[in-house]
Amino acid sequence: HKQFSSKNQLFRHLNQSAKTCLSPEEYKVFLDRVLATKREKIGVLYGYLPGTDYRFGQHDSVKNDAPCGVEGGQHAAWLVTQAIDRVNGGASDALKNCSQWSADAAVDSKIKRSYGSNSRESDSLAQDPHTGAITEVLCTTAVPLFIGEEGDADTVKATDEQSKAEKEFKKKTLAWVESVNEELNRILAEMTNTRSIPSMPSNEFHKWSPGRIRVFGRIAISQKKFNAETDITHRRVDYCFPADMLFASTTESVSQTALQPDTSSLQEYLDSLPSFTPGSTYSAGENSLSREQAPFSTRPNDKTLTYLYQMKMLMKRITTQVEEIDDKDEGAALEKEYHDAKRKKKKRKGQKDTESSTTNNKHESSDTSRPLTSKPQLKVKRKRFHNFCPTILAHDYLAFRRVDRIFHRVTIRLEGPSNSDRAAIPLVSCTTIQNRPFIVFSLSGDLFLQQQAVRIVGLLIAICRGVIDEDIIDCIFEEEFTNLVPAPPAPRIGLLSGEVTYAKWEGRMAAILNARRTDRYSKGWNDEEVVSAVEEWEMDVLHDVARGWYCEGEGEDGRLNTETQWLENVLYPWAKKTQVLMEDYRSWKASRATNSTVGNSFLPSLESIDPAAPPIFETVLFHLRRADQSNLWPSTSAGRQLVMLTTSNEESQARTLTVAHMNVKINTKSESSAYSFKEGEGGASGSFSVGAMPGQCSQPKGNLLFPELVKAAFELEVALFPDREPSSTIAINRNAQFRPHTDNGAGAGQSTSLIVGLGTYAGGELVVEGAKKDIRYKAIEFDGWKERHWTLPFQGERYSLVWFTPKGCEGVRGIDLKL
Repeated sequence: HKQFSSKNQLFRHLNQSAKTCLSPEEYKVFLDRVLATKREKIGVLYGYLPGTDYRFGQHDSVKNDAPCGVEGGQHAAWLVTQAIDRVNGGASDALKNCSQWSADAAVDSKIKRSYGSNSRESDSLAQDPHTGAITEVLCTTAVPLFIGEEGDADTVKATDEQSKAEKEFKKKTLAWVESVNEELNRILAEMTNTRSIPSMPSNEFHKWSPGRIRVFGRIAISQKKFNAETDITHRRVDYCFPADMLFASTTESVSQTALQPDTSSLQEYLDSLPSFTPGSTYSAGENSLSREQAPFSTRPNDKTLTYLYQMKMLMKRITTQVEEIDDKDEGAALEKEYHDAKRKKKKRKGQKDTESSTTNNKHESSDTSRPLTSKPQLKVKRKRFHNFCPTILAHDYLAFRRVDRIFHRVTIRLEGPSNSDRAAIPLVSCTTIQNRPFIVFSLSGDLFLQQQAVRIVGLLIAICRGVIDEDIIDCIFEEEFTNLVPAPPAPRIGLLSGEVTYAKWEGRMAAILNARRTDRYSKGWNDEEVVSAVEEWEMDVLHDVARGWYCEGEGEDGRLNTETQWLENVLYPWAKKTQVLMEDYRSWKASRATNSTVGNSFLPSLESIDPAAPPIFETVLFHLRRADQSNLWPSTSAGRQLVMLTTSNEESQARTLTVAHMNVKINTKSESSAYSFKEGEGGASGSFSVGAMPGQCSQPKGNLLFPELVKAAFELEVALFPDREPSSTIAINRNAQFRPHTDNGAGAGQSTSLIVGLGTYAGGELVVEGAKKDIRYKAIEFDGWKERHWTLPFQGERYSLVWFTPKGCEGVRGIDLKL
């Protein structure tokens, strides 16, 4: 058995030499050794909750210089693979101490999991740090589960013994799951033993926890191309929080659009909310909730039902809807055209030679049966969620997201003492608020950006409490209003990844790929044992998350200190700042309604602007105007168009970002003309660069077109900031109003930027991370690579120069270039 790696080689050798075969006992030993080296691709269904050090790392009684336990999703997935390797008998020196967590090791392992981001390589799609998951799916390899000598249950022929084989395979699967969970428990125990627990005050964290991980099932993945991370149809995330966060006290000033219950006190409001579990529905004609083995709750009164319905309608305003395409909506038409072409291309790809005849037959039949009146075209009206992620901007492709549904999924109440197997935080008694309910909001969509879920919940809470008017929803999704209006992030402590759906791949693999009761396929995670285990786990995790809100204790008014701190440090300051932005938005919206020039109604008049330029700027301004009059001003690239407002002479309002976005994606317009736009209303005559570029990039044509301007501009930098290292490159802009963006051009990195504005214009301030800066003849430095910045509306003649050094041009001085 040491010389032959396969049965075929062994049998060939025996046939040519000894003419004998192994005995049954010897053959079984040989088979076990050979098959132990084989591995198959599997999908693993599991859930996890981070440890105390990471979930509550800011709490005084938990702070530790060397945190230990489950850190988050990537760490949990890595630990699951280590436990599987241990079960397979492959534990190596690297696996002996799993308490030493290495994020680099997890990235190198390229674990593909439902809420991971390795395949997309964007930090903006990474799971929110230190958050758990009710269920998640990861793909890995493991030793196959064999049945005797005939292979696994997938290869057993349809005979009378198939049912017996499937039962045996199921039995082995359950045993394997149990073994992996035992190994995970050992790993968590190792973490507990290595963690140094500081002394903790009474009535605080009476029990430290390394976190929790539980595996529910395993399935063989027959499709090699299946990717647990990118092949998802729908994702669901949950947010659990105390219901009193939605209730504003009588001492608070609330807006007219606040959504508040018709109750006389906080306690009455909390008592009016019904407790129910996932999937609960009201039975027809009864006053109770119905679900198998679920607790019953009395039917809410009419006032509570009205309140819950109004909340449902508020949630619907944030979701994406299926709408009929407006013939005048150029962006929607372009998007529809692009996705239709993309789907047709996928259908054509991989089809056989018989496709053409089949397609022709389909076209003939469709022509004969085509109705006289065509049906209206429908599309999912996606929204831009750039205001719900700190690293995504409106022009980014990832900002265009779909949120299908937001709904009230669960209401639970913490009753009785904490379970020693469940809670890392005690249930603190309260004499002011009794039987506090915790609400779970669920959000489902195609893909969630980092912080998107907590910011959606934070916005809902802000509107319900009345700290901001409901028209914030219109403002925050208005792509033509260029100011950033970020939504407030709710505390991360309540966030959980819920579950994912692989609708397309379930059909391809004929298996159920999430835990649910269905008889559509016999394979998958629709077994009663798996579904029941997931339901029990979900309620345990939700109770753990609910207890986590008590980590900072309670105030004298009975409200949780975690809630109070968030209100005072996050929500109220955000509301004060956003109220100012809302006034700008309402003025902007009113100016559009009266067909006035966008933004000009609240700008100073040009007559109040001194046209004289300071002497130090006169030479550069002369050459800028000369370059403009030469009719040689370079056109703007398609990529840069995305971050500029483009207002053509024939239109009174800026074209939508969707149109610019789709033009770039379809590549129907590679660049915009330098002289096709109104002056002073954004995107007027474009933007181009001069100086030096990294070696992999073509050198700017502006160097040859305007050598005197280039020389004068580099000399101006030295005159303005003599102690600054001279830059290699300059971005020159004429009448360009930029949307919020970060610089991401040549070199994939750059030095600190220096910017100044020139010309006779009003408005046009630079905003850097929300801070307004007047740059007209006032040069300032900022980090354009990391800090979000944009231009406010302006009128008049506005030039701007931006000096910087791209990565790859270090040591290159533009002032030394020979032009």
